[in-house]
Amino acid sequence: MPLDLLKTIQRRALSGGLAVLWIIVPYGLLQQIAIREVLWVTPSGFDLAVPVNFHSLWFYFSFYGLLGWVGLGVEDAVYRRYILSVAWTAFFSHLVFLLVPNGVTREAIDARSAPIAYQWLALADEPRNAFPSLHASLSILAGLAASRSRKIHFPLKVLAWLWVLGIFWSTIALRQHYAVDLISGGGLALAVWWVIGRALPFHEPPSRSTKEA
Repeated sequence: MPLDLLKTIQRRALSGGLAVLWIIVPYGLLQQIAIREVLWVTPSGFDLAVPVNFHSLWFYFSFYGLLGWVGLGVEDAVYRRYILSVAWTAFFSHLVFLLVPNGVTREAIDARSAPIAYQWLALADEPRNAFPSLHASLSILAGLAASRSRKIHFPLKVLAWLWVLGIFWSTIALRQHYAVDLISGGGLALAVWWVIGRALPFHEPPSRSTKEA
């Protein structure tokens, strides 16, 4: 393996690991803390129209694979924008979770008859911190980074967005989130991605015309 590539993988593994801690430590704490009464979001007609599907567990858990694949696959300029966007999106999401404690109801699912994988998920991830959805916002950021990258070819860009849609479906099919959570998470991701791009323009990869010149 070339030395430069190895160093890149090591740097991204370190920054990615720090980002994971930045996300999951406050997330876990905020599942146990509520400075005011928890706002429980009820499903809309659209949410109820999506049937419960435990096979979607594979899409739900693949979320982590999508984030890692994009993190390792894009060039440095796009990666910097991606990792900064992830960090700031997590910060604003945690702020909402703190100031407006919220969650979703899971009455549609009998956890006792569900597969072991779902029971583990329900035990590890309480139905709190739903709005905005981090699954939605971070997967959208992965899709945006893949789209921006020149190292990821068009068929894989399409695959990335299909992957994002699969993750969106899984969050509703497992009643981990409702549509309002996904819309808010997606909107937050788009806003943060845009602001980071505007604030740090030197992080953008050069255009094709610039490279050819």
